[in-house]
Amino acid sequence: MVDPETHNKKKKLNALRRCYQRTRATELRENPKKIYHDEKSRYQAAIKGKSKFVEEYFNLTTSSNPWNTVYKLATNKHKRSLSMKTLLKPDGSYTSNLNENVQVMPDHLITIDDQTDSTDYHKRIRI
Repeated sequence: MVDPETHNKKKKLNALRRCYQRTRATELRENPKKIYHDEKSRYQAAIKGKSKFVEEYFNLTTSSNPWNTVYKLATNKHKRSLSMKTLLKPDGSYTSNLNENVQVMPDHLITIDDQTDSTDYHKRIRI
């Protein structure tokens, strides 16, 4: 399905490009070139805005009721997901930013492999 507004803008942009490219005299070519580049930047901005809307729609759509998401996006009533704010450090304090979270998580989640406590089975599977 083609959006008529976007389709018309694309046709206009192509016409301006052809006009600019067919102008032979260099002194007459500057004005069509400027008009073409201005329209091109407006067209790209319009496409970018639409792609953000579509991307956000597909990220928020659930399989149970896709029209619910359309309504929430159109009325700007959708809730943003909250990111992880703080983690409890081993010393009892809390992290204050994402960098601290990234440093604390591996220390807590990944255990140190101490080879002195290994059995014969563990030594064999390491090799």
